[in-house]
Amino acid sequence: MGADKPQARKHGTQTQTPFPLILIGVVLLLATIALFSKIDFQGENEVPKLSPEDKAKLEKRLREIDDSEQYALVARNKGWYPCLHSGRTTFYLKDGEVWKYGVTSKGQFGRYSSSFLFKNKVFYVVQFKGNFSECLKQEQIRLFNYTNLPENLARLPGERLPRPPYNPVMR
Repeated sequence: MGADKPQARKHGTQTQTPFPLILIGVVLLLATIALFSKIDFQGENEVPKLSPEDKAKLEKRLREIDDSEQYALVARNKGWYPCLHSGRTTFYLKDGEVWKYGVTSKGQFGRYSSSFLFKNKVFYVVQFKGNFSECLKQEQIRLFNYTNLPENLARLPGERLPRPPYNPVMR
């Protein structure tokens, strides 16, 4: 029956992918990734070193951050002191009352000159020493508790302050 008619063989429709094309594609892909990610194959892009002066400044600043202080400026004498809030320009303080709370990493004379302290009739009292963050926390605790200090509660209700006279804002 079908022996008289030779049937043509169908060649497979599948083609073989040449190996060299795949290899070239992979190499191009890896090269592109390497270029875009800026891989340093030769070690030429090392982090630059600080100059000795900059290194010393950095070390000093890091020490200051670790060695900070929370302080109060306290009235030396009874009298009128500058006030930076509550619609007042001055406020009457008795000696020993708090004029300002603050934080510094520079110490007393790095923060204030002697003439500033003398002119404003205050002295500098360190209340807490620690790292800068701890000192900021202590300052906030003292600012928020100022309304309940005996010196503030001893004033007439209309004369009480929300914070020391020389602290313009709660920050």
